[in-house]
Amino acid sequence: MSINRWLRMVAAAWLLLSGPLHAAEGRDEVTRHALEAPAAAEQTVAGLARYLAPPSFSVEDRAWSIFVWIGDRILYDVDAYLSGRVRDATVTAEDVLKRRVTVCDGYARLYAALARAAGLEVTIIEGYAKAYGVAEQTVFSIPNHAWNLVLRDGRWDVIDPTWGAGYVFQDRYVKQLDQLFFQSQPEELKFTHWPVDAKWRHTVGLKLRKDEFEAQPRVDPGLFRAGVKGGAVSAAIGQPGYRGLVTVFEQNHRGLVVRSIPLTQFLRAGQPYFFQMLARSFDEVVIMNGGRVVALAARDGEVQDEFLPLPGSLLVAGRLKENGRLTGLFQYTVE
Repeated sequence: MSINRWLRMVAAAWLLLSGPLHAAEGRDEVTRHALEAPAAAEQTVAGLARYLAPPSFSVEDRAWSIFVWIGDRILYDVDAYLSGRVRDATVTAEDVLKRRVTVCDGYARLYAALARAAGLEVTIIEGYAKAYGVAEQTVFSIPNHAWNLVLRDGRWDVIDPTWGAGYVFQDRYVKQLDQLFFQSQPEELKFTHWPVDAKWRHTVGLKLRKDEFEAQPRVDPGLFRAGVKGGAVSAAIGQPGYRGLVTVFEQNHRGLVVRSIPLTQFLRAGQPYFFQMLARSFDEVVIMNGGRVVALAARDGEVQDEFLPLPGSLLVAGRLKENGRLTGLFQYTVE
């Protein structure tokens, strides 16, 4: 059974409704400035760069402003992606600015052109990416993705404007600004991005060989979006008897910060498991398991409780403050 079909079945079985997509947090003034770009400023790369990244902005704010604008204004070409055309060697920044739809090369080239026009030092990286539609243990023969590096205070920040603009879910594009892919960290990046050029792998602190990158399990970025650190994921994968990571309903983690949860997919019946998370967007966090709906103990939005599961499916869900609806967060199988 495909993962997409399985997720639909789980969602239907528990009668869950997804909450609104989360927005980028912080940098409010710069974000607002980027989103309010007038049409007159969007006609040329040079004109747009002057608006988005004035000299009064810091390097980080200029990089962020460009990231936000691209994420808001440029659509991902899902039809091209689903037909296997994930790269476009001929596209230019001007093409993307005019058409407003592209694949990863267009995102990376437009970002680079705007950043250079704004006085930033930037490069385009080619490499391999494990994403939607890429099977486990895939051996890559040619690069399937492109992203950017921007120099800030003597170090290179990893910025992926394609993944930062949204994601493909059930063969449809979900437009969602995601700061996870702005200044991405090596401990998370190693699961999803691998530059072809060894120089850039060294620069951003990625030590894996290509075969090691390919052998890693595919990790849902929703885990990192929920606050799980890459080191914790690595530790879970390295445990004896590892059989898979917890299933993540990645679109629903607005306002959630995980402190500690089981990260493996399969749990043991009758064994206590500890859940701790900051969940201020939710009135409560509950566990649905064995015909029970159990609210986890919480105080001031801090959830902290143990749970003894029964065999079968176990779903962690949050009741949104804004509408009282339950929305799925994590799903396990209890044996």
